[in-house]
Amino acid sequence: MADTMRAYLAGPDVFFPDAAGIGGAKKEICARHGFEGVYPLDADFSELSGLESPGAQGHKSFDLMVGLMDRCQLVIANLTPFRGPSMDVGTAIEIGYMHGCGKPVCGYTNVVAAYSERVEADDFLVEPFGLMDNLMVEGPIYRTGLEVVRTNVPPQEVYTSLDGFTRCVEQAAQLLLREQL
Repeated sequence: MADTMRAYLAGPDVFFPDAAGIGGAKKEICARHGFEGVYPLDADFSELSGLESPGAQGHKSFDLMVGLMDRCQLVIANLTPFRGPSMDVGTAIEIGYMHGCGKPVCGYTNVVAAYSERVEADDFLVEPFGLMDNLMVEGPIYRTGLEVVRTNVPPQEVYTSLDGFTRCVEQAAQLLLREQL
């Protein structure tokens, strides 16, 4: 690729104890496959200084993330369930934003069970499609021409294994190569 493609690395990883280490490892994997990985912690958070309220800092952080996504050509999203049976809600928004911008959406999860198997039974309908999460999350990946990479890892590695991420980056590289032909 003449120009390095930038991939926004969406996911709850920024909340993990070793967020910077995971981001660095993901960026290295991207580089090996011809991408520049853009991690949310790459934003210039110095812009938050001088903002008095936590709410103002949160809204400015949103603007910073949108700015990073706008400079990327695709998103690679960690869809692994986080703080419940579903994926991180912020990541879902990032997927929708990038899809709405017409950019390819790639995704992976380190949990193979369908959402319908993970959610507690109650009196409400659960989508019966066998998807890894809500159809509005998996739909943009399908529309990109891909499938969610599902990797079964031991429970203690659900938030640290990069096997599924690596396969997802390989899938993204193949997709972009096909588009160039």
